[in-house]
Amino acid sequence: MDWIELVNMEYGECVVLGTRRGEILMVDCGSVNQTLRDGDVPLSAWYETLGERYAPAQDRYFLLTHYHKDHIAGFFKLLEREEGYFHRVFLPRAPADETGRPLLLEYALFAYLFQPTQSEDYRVNTACVRMFRTLREKLGEDRIFTLGKGDRFSFGEVDYQVLWPRVEDFPFDGEIRRASEALNVLFASPFQPECVKRFLQRKEEFLSLYLRCCQNFAQGNRALPQRRREDLDLLEKALSGLEALREELGTLPAAHDVREILNDPLFAQAYSNGLNSSSVIFQNLRVGEAGPQDLLMTGDAPPEILWEISPELYDGYYLLKAPHHGTASAHCSLFPDMSFAHILISNGEYHAGGAISQDYIDREDSIRHCTSHNACKWFAASGACCNRLCYCYDQEKGPGLALKCSAAAQGRSHGGCLIRVVTPSGEGACLCDVSPTGTDRRKKS
Repeated sequence: MDWIELVNMEYGECVVLGTRRGEILMVDCGSVNQTLRDGDVPLSAWYETLGERYAPAQDRYFLLTHYHKDHIAGFFKLLEREEGYFHRVFLPRAPADETGRPLLLEYALFAYLFQPTQSEDYRVNTACVRMFRTLREKLGEDRIFTLGKGDRFSFGEVDYQVLWPRVEDFPFDGEIRRASEALNVLFASPFQPECVKRFLQRKEEFLSLYLRCCQNFAQGNRALPQRRREDLDLLEKALSGLEALREELGTLPAAHDVREILNDPLFAQAYSNGLNSSSVIFQNLRVGEAGPQDLLMTGDAPPEILWEISPELYDGYYLLKAPHHGTASAHCSLFPDMSFAHILISNGEYHAGGAISQDYIDREDSIRHCTSHNACKWFAASGACCNRLCYCYDQEKGPGLALKCSAAAQGRSHGGCLIRVVTPSGEGACLCDVSPTGTDRRKKS
């Protein structure tokens, strides 16, 4: 890794790691809104710009941390723009409980089959159901990889280890367990129509095959190509069989009850929280002493998950990608005892999950790189960036105040930490109150 770009997706997230050899690893790409406040740029146009920005890269990898719109919507747009755009895609493995049931996947499957096609559940939360099919159509099965705890992958001559999600005995929230039980109870009677029996059989087949595909496509346990193709064929057949039952299932008396369960705010929130809790978390595999390759990518992982993996975390990192857009609810009590030279925060004027946590703002040992200052309490109160009081150790002429960073003060694309915020109006600096430079770094490799 030689440079990092934090792409402004408003409240969405997109982090791009790059090398001088012309390789990129894009971690997430999505947004919850249709327009960026920075120049009121339509997201559709911004996705086109991003596609062009990284098109010169000779190897383009994508890693999805979890299935939320603000992390995945742009990924689909890039695939629509150019099939085969990514040469390798890493997906999170579906976690299962102590009995082997993938509760989040099962919930998504019910939503996929029973919710109206125009609903938010259908369009967004069920993306995992169709993901293998979509990627096979757009990229081919050889470019699909899955990641879970214990897996490793390489990028830019650096090895990374996946710390989460745990794929077995996953610590699911009690509400998602109750939702799964309530949904399945609706079809537990032995006196059900024939279509229900077919539904239950195909549902179990689909869930089992999906988990098998997650295992066979795993980076660390990859099955032979013929086996992967066969399993995808079977998965596609099972899903097509379920889709063929959708209309008939919708006429059942139980269909209304299914939709009521899916629309229950407690269950819906539990599902959303479950997606966050199963985010892919990864770090570099440290060789020797700490250095500028040390990074911790957290997706939208909540504090309890970070505590779960705390024995495997380093005592400090060159770079932390703040979990869940840098919001207060996701700030982990581990962080004050850890050192971070740089922190990436994807937030914006439309900050659905809350403003940037004061705990990040108050740190004097870290330079913050934010997509927008509109969610920063410090900036709102003072009219200046909270980085002004921080010391940066990456400057060309030696340590100094972040305000004096040559890249920020002089609009240079090289020098210093080589961490930049990419905005529709140009390339931004680590200081949110510094005008974008307009520098185009696509040719840097």
